Amino acid sequence: VEDGRLAGVRTVGEFPAARPAPPVAVVMVGGRGERLRPLTDKLPKPLLRIGGTSIVERIVGALGQAGIEEVWLSVNYLAEEFEARLGDGSALGVHLHYLHEEEVLGTAGGLSLLPERPVGPVLVTNGDLVTTVDFAALVDFHWHHQGAVTVTAVEHLTAVPYGVLRTAEHHLLAIDEKPARRDLINAGMYVLEPEVLRFVSPGVEVGMPELIAAVIAEGLPVHAFPVLERWFDIGSPEEFEKVLLAFATGEEE
Repeated sequence: VEDGRLAGVRTVGEFPAARPAPPVAVVMVGGRGERLRPLTDKLPKPLLRIGGTSIVERIVGALGQAGIEEVWLSVNYLAEEFEARLGDGSALGVHLHYLHEEEVLGTAGGLSLLPERPVGPVLVTNGDLVTTVDFAALVDFHWHHQGAVTVTAVEHLTAVPYGVLRTAEHHLLAIDEKPARRDLINAGMYVLEPEVLRFVSPGVEVGMPELIAAVIAEGLPVHAFPVLERWFDIGSPEEFEKVLLAFATGEEE
């Protein structure tokens, strides 16, 4: 309307949707870290220190810096160590709460322990990741794409230790000597809309891949967010040593 006259018409769809309620975060730290024994005999893997700071403190601190104030740790193995180390999270700029898994519930099952369904999106991350990913950018991506779930993806190179034959109808066209295959792999961080939590049953172990498969099977949109920053999954002694070396040489950025 201009000077009391109708100047044009715009549909509701042309206006951006209102921002949802602020996200909450859940960090899955209930695993036993079997592959890192004996380092994890008396200390949970997420509390192992890298560059003077534990893995989980790096994650929680980054969540706080992204403006996520309410953070939950889903704990099981040596749960008391997390509470003793992180307390209420105030030192990391968040309000930290604890979800106690009586039995290990997998990378998604702990979501069933939330005392009430969140109003806004839920950022879920594995607790054994070392990364400089921008969590605020991840949440923005999820909001702009309006999906039910956003899965983080990182590029992974797999070297084939042989010469690979390229053929057509039994004719050899070329030999690619020890090529590298590029794949996008699950980076272990997700953003979920609250209604997705209905796929998680109380007390039932479920992995995030199973949850996402159920969401896709129902026809709900799932998007992939590319992680371009450094990313390490501390799943083996070799990977842990790689991260320690990266931080010792300043290559973690």
